[in-house]
Amino acid sequence: MAKANKEIKEIMQVVDYGDIELKLDKLLNDRNISTYELSNKAHIRFQTIQNLRKRQTTRIDFNVLARICYSLDCKVQDVIEYKEKK
Repeated sequence: MAKANKEIKEIMQVVDYGDIELKLDKLLNDRNISTYELSNKAHIRFQTIQNLRKRQTTRIDFNVLARICYSLDCKVQDVIEYKEKK
């Protein structure tokens, strides 16, 4: 039997692809719409909207994004934007 190798090898490279900027807070502030109001009209949990406003989320559900865009009559790029690596 071969002796087990206990060394851990790294197989992943760290690559900076850029960032996704969440612009929901500015959008709601510009339109004078509260988190509570959007939550009720779009049928999205208050905390989900709050996390998006405060940029405290790492992923977004396409259904949530679609409901936000529908409710605010806006485009996806009004809510999120890709920023290339500088």
